[in-house]
Amino acid sequence: MPNHSLYRYDPISGIAIAERNPEKTCQYSACPRRSMGYAGKKMKVCARCKHVRYCSKECQKADWKGHKMRGCKDFQYANDYRGWMEQYKAIFTWAATEALRIHTTDDILYNVLKLILTYSDRIPASRGPIPSPFYILSCQVIPLDGDMITSLLATSTDRVESRVIRAIGGAGRAIVAFQFIENPMDPRGANYMKSLKIDLKDPLIPGYKHFDGWRSVLTGMVNGTISALDIGRSIGYQSSNANTEEVHEEVHADGKDEEEAALLDRLKDVSMSD
Repeated sequence: MPNHSLYRYDPISGIAIAERNPEKTCQYSACPRRSMGYAGKKMKVCARCKHVRYCSKECQKADWKGHKMRGCKDFQYANDYRGWMEQYKAIFTWAATEALRIHTTDDILYNVLKLILTYSDRIPASRGPIPSPFYILSCQVIPLDGDMITSLLATSTDRVESRVIRAIGGAGRAIVAFQFIENPMDPRGANYMKSLKIDLKDPLIPGYKHFDGWRSVLTGMVNGTISALDIGRSIGYQSSNANTEEVHEEVHADGKDEEEAALLDRLKDVSMSD
């Protein structure tokens, strides 16, 4: 996983996000300057992954073969926010459908599903393997003007176009706001905002029964505590009115109830990557 002292990088926007006081360490294990330290030395960052640092071109060239084998591409993937959103788009679409209760209310016109996340390498190793490069800390439904982040990510045009979709028979435009926090213990530190806009043009379903446990399923699938195959037998239930929540599992010894069976059917096309 990425070194904590290095840059976070969004390849779509071409923006590098640095920590306040990044540690200067040359990635090349046999670097001749390592014993002297790197105070005052300008470090060079790998142009491909934007993570690994070197004190010179010589060290970078000497370490390239090892860096390539250790996963330069993995570093790139871990910071591809847009690619990650597309990978999990099916579960985000489902969660927005349930959270904004699109079939029974007009919440989609006035609210946003907001997720607060950190990087998986910030989570203690004792947590076990995490399939996603990002880890959901909390999720909540807030008004479009609920805070500065959502007011910037959800524009007036989005509101108008959401109503247009609603007027022609669809549900509207669901907006999922993502706030990526570098340090979970310091939410005021380095962070980055993104949004995923999902146009739901299919007709509303009369009598649709929304699933109140959407938070636990969303966090569980992204954070790796549950998978699509687990949903029928082990689902974490939380109050749909909570602003934030931790993932809890409740094992059902008696098998699937009607709500679980319905959920399985809705998520049948969702797949998790390795």
